[in-house]
Amino acid sequence: MEQEKFTQALYEYLLTKNIKPMNNEPKTLYYQLQKITSSQRRGIWEFIANKLGVQQSQSHNYYHNTWCTQFYDDISPYRQVITNMVKLTPFKESSQLVQQFIDKYLGKNFSRHTIQQIVNIQKSRIQKKIVPKCKTLKELKEPSIQNCDMDVDVHFSDAVK
Repeated sequence: MEQEKFTQALYEYLLTKNIKPMNNEPKTLYYQLQKITSSQRRGIWEFIANKLGVQQSQSHNYYHNTWCTQFYDDISPYRQVITNMVKLTPFKESSQLVQQFIDKYLGKNFSRHTIQQIVNIQKSRIQKKIVPKCKTLKELKEPSIQNCDMDVDVHFSDAVK
């Protein structure tokens, strides 16, 4: 899929919703799309797919996996921060960890999906080290030195709330 054609199709879609972006530059359209409501987005992938002669899923996937990634900040320098967050609270819900990270770096525009992937990978690695050493689910949720032999440097005070 060509980026220019995709961008033009996005621009035309916004016009059909009576939304008039200042220009048809990709960054302008990206931020405009962030502002519209879910009801205004209804039908966007079908519209773009018809314009470009592709399947609806292809237009959706291209947007999320290729087109909008040009606007995200590089997550690489922050990977260790995410890893440390997961180590400190390995049993916290992934979605809460993702939101906690995003809240910490409000001025940045990170891909939520990428953060979610990093969190899930780190949780999996850490939990593989913890889970086999615990005898029961109760011990896993209420770890202590007596009932769960752990060799992982993890603080459990915030882990289960």
